[in-house]
Amino acid sequence: MTNTPQIGRQLELYISSPQACDYLKDNKAKSIFISPDVNITPGIYEHLISIGFRRSGQHAYRPHCDACRACISCRLDVNQFVPSRSQKRLMAKNENLIFKPLESTFSEEYYDLYKRYQSYKHPGGSMESFGPDEYKAFLCQSFGNNIVYETRLNGQLIAVAITDVFSDALSAVYTFFDPEYSSRSIGTYNLLQQINATKQLKKKHLYLGYYIKDSLKMSYKANFRPIEMFIEGEWTSYSKRADLPVQSASLDTPLSF
Repeated sequence: MTNTPQIGRQLELYISSPQACDYLKDNKAKSIFISPDVNITPGIYEHLISIGFRRSGQHAYRPHCDACRACISCRLDVNQFVPSRSQKRLMAKNENLIFKPLESTFSEEYYDLYKRYQSYKHPGGSMESFGPDEYKAFLCQSFGNNIVYETRLNGQLIAVAITDVFSDALSAVYTFFDPEYSSRSIGTYNLLQQINATKQLKKKHLYLGYYIKDSLKMSYKANFRPIEMFIEGEWTSYSKRADLPVQSASLDTPLSF
């Protein structure tokens, strides 16, 4: 399997109409999508995430806003990542949790946890109203090998991390958890465990999606260093002491694919 599309191959794109941004208040957002008629293989999608795309179900997209470049694709080279002292303390605090990979399938137990998480974390958001079919389309479909990492405490499910596996990378798709265990920093715990899983599978990168400095939903990713960010079409590494960029490119840079 090759990691990039065949040279010269054209992927049909379309662009969304402007809509309210989910991350920056009062902003309008647009995205470019790969046509759903295109058969996106795992190799093609691994190339797409390396140039700033993400997926929602089986729709591959990338931000394409007229007056904003705040969404910055980010990833970790897991062999270079060094956990902070607080992250090490967190792992020790949660040493009684069981983190386990399983085949990705729909589960009523997962779906119930997802609904409780949405009501707590994103009340009134579009994903809070997802029925089982919308949940399946969002999280149970993938362009690669889609797996689930369960986190359990004494047999009780407290978190689910949806993860895509590719030839040289893992991609953290979505994590949801039981709000009653928020004090355990379950989101950070799951990300640290996915870093360990990437190493164990002998992959190089863990993709984290988009970093947005002014969005609390996305800014936590700055706590994982060194972190690589896709700036002006190139991956650049930022150490723990480095200031992170606020945009992926200048506003006068033409958006292209």
